[in-house]
Amino acid sequence: MKNLILIKIGESKYINDMYENEYLYFKSLKEFRSNSEDQTGRLDPKELNVSNTQINNLTLTTNNKEIELHKVFKNFEGQLMKNLDNPEINCCSLNWLVLETGKKSRFFEKKLLEMGNKALLILDWKKFFEILDREIEKMNYNFSRKKVTYYSPKIHNGEISLHHKDEKFEYQNEYRILISPTKNEPINIPLPGLKEISTVIDSSNLNKLIIK
Repeated sequence: MKNLILIKIGESKYINDMYENEYLYFKSLKEFRSNSEDQTGRLDPKELNVSNTQINNLTLTTNNKEIELHKVFKNFEGQLMKNLDNPEINCCSLNWLVLETGKKSRFFEKKLLEMGNKALLILDWKKFFEILDREIEKMNYNFSRKKVTYYSPKIHNGEISLHHKDEKFEYQNEYRILISPTKNEPINIPLPGLKEISTVIDSSNLNKLIIK
């Protein structure tokens, strides 16, 4: 039998507080975009991108002089990326894991485990989404939630959604929940009954999970 578990990895004070006070923390999606990546993979220079167009020809004009880069560089290729500037959208990122009864969990990348020393395991995903959807609607937010689709920026041509990420982050197995419109400030969504459907463990034990 296969079991879906949703996981939130973070520092103990934040994970324990979410568990004890039964809520889910949502951060402005703008804060996940950065010109550089961090070690854990939380930050992504392509966050908020909404289109990825392949370019075969590019000409630069400087001081009335044109430079055709596609002729200067052999096998020239490039991408034109468009992104949202002020989306007023908050995000909560979870990791998903499918476990077969009696079998040990798959290997978790070290970078993923470095996101924090504690992990909130959501064991009843159906009940979790039932509670979450209801509480989000009570707060009058629009929302979308789904597994992230991973794509290759060097191949994909066309529009992408805020549920898309560069394929180099595929190890994260991210399940993304977005709410809007927001003021780009932190938001806690109440989850009454969270303790009944979840537990907290050390993130270092994620590679030892077994459902009996």
